[in-house]
Amino acid sequence: MHKLLVIPGWCKSLGGNTVSLLAMVKGFEQYGESNQICILTQAGSLIEEYLQQKNLGHCLTTIPAQDQRQFVQRALNWVSQQPHDYPLLLENCATSKTLPAIALHIISLRLSRRPVYYMFRDLAISHNSLGNLSRNAVFACLAPRILCNSKFTAENVRGRLGEVQGILHPPIDLDLFNTRPPVGSPPQKLQPILASGARIILTPSRISKDRVNDKNLRLLPIVLAQLKAAGHHYHGVIIGQDTSSEQTRSRALIAQAEDLGVADRFTILPPALDIENYYKYADVVVTLAPREPFGRTVVEAIACGVPVVGSRTGGIGEILNNFAPEWTVNPHDPAAAAETIVHIAHTSNTLKLLAQGQRWVETHCSISGYTRRIMKITGLNSTKLPETELVY
Repeated sequence: MHKLLVIPGWCKSLGGNTVSLLAMVKGFEQYGESNQICILTQAGSLIEEYLQQKNLGHCLTTIPAQDQRQFVQRALNWVSQQPHDYPLLLENCATSKTLPAIALHIISLRLSRRPVYYMFRDLAISHNSLGNLSRNAVFACLAPRILCNSKFTAENVRGRLGEVQGILHPPIDLDLFNTRPPVGSPPQKLQPILASGARIILTPSRISKDRVNDKNLRLLPIVLAQLKAAGHHYHGVIIGQDTSSEQTRSRALIAQAEDLGVADRFTILPPALDIENYYKYADVVVTLAPREPFGRTVVEAIACGVPVVGSRTGGIGEILNNFAPEWTVNPHDPAAAAETIVHIAHTSNTLKLLAQGQRWVETHCSISGYTRRIMKITGLNSTKLPETELVY
C-alpha cells in the first residue's frame, strides 16, 4: 500500500497551511485511510502540537531540527529512505530558507522516480530578481506536478514555475465551521465588546506588511472611523500573529486607531486554535488584502453564517464572485467598505446570499471532496471508498 509523505513549508505558525494539513489528515481518517498519509514536522513545532491536540499524532513523523532549513533537509533525507513509489507532497516550501535544501535533493529525487507534487498556497514571488531566478531554476530541475489553491494562484504560477495539474480549494472542517449556535460563553476577550452593544467586525489575519501579499490591515481603522462618523457602532477585532520585533506592526495599527479617534473600537488579539468560536460572535468579516492567494477566512466565515466584505481582487474576489459579488469592494476604498458593511446589516438579501455561499463552500471546500481529489491525483488506492467517490 502506498503512503503520501507530506513536508510542510513552515512548521511554527498557525495559519491556513497548518489548518489545511489538519483537515487533510482528518479526511484520510474519516475514510479509514490514515495509514496512507504521513505528515513530517519539526519536533516541538506548532504543527506537532496542533495535530497532537486533535488526536491525530499517529499520522506524524517528527524530525529534530534547529530551524526550517535543517528540518526540510533532514525530512528529505528521511523520505529518501522510504519506498520510491510513495508519493511526496511539498506543501508551500518555496521560501529562501527551504529552497536550498530542496535543491540539494533534486538529483536523488529525479533518479528515484518518486512522484513529487508541490502545493502552492501563495504566489511564490520573491522581493528580488535573484530570488525569483532561484525559484525558477529549482522548479525547472525538480519538475514537480503542481497543484494550486485557487485560479488566482494558478494564473501567477503557470508558465513561470511549471504547468498546473490541478486546483484544489483548501478544505475546511464543516463540523467546526457551521451555523449551529455556539456552546458555552463567548471567548473571554470578546465579552467586553459584546457587552458594549457594538457590532463586531472580525479580521483573522497575520499582522504583516508584505509587498507581494499585503494584508492591508491599516485600512481597518479608517473603515471604523468612517462608520463612527456615520453614527454606526462597530468594533474591529484583528486576530492573528505579529512576528515583528517588539510588536511594532501591532503598535503602529493601534497608534493609527488613536489618531483617528477609534482606539476604543479597535482590538488586536493573538491567534486562537478555536477561531470558529470567534466567527460565531462576529457580525461581519472584513478582509481587504489585494492579492490574497485564496482567502480561507472567507469560506470559514460563510460556513459559520457570517457575511464577508472583501477585496474584489485576488483569491478573495474569486471566491465571493461565485455567490456575492456585491460584497466585494476596491481594497483601497475604505468608504466603499464601510458602506457595504452597513448595507449587509440592513438588507434582507443577506440571508439569501449566505445560503448560496454555504452551498458553494460545501461543494468546493469540503474535507471529503479534498481527500478524494488528493487520493486520486497522487495515485493512492482505497478499498474503503466507493469507486464513484474517486472520480473527479
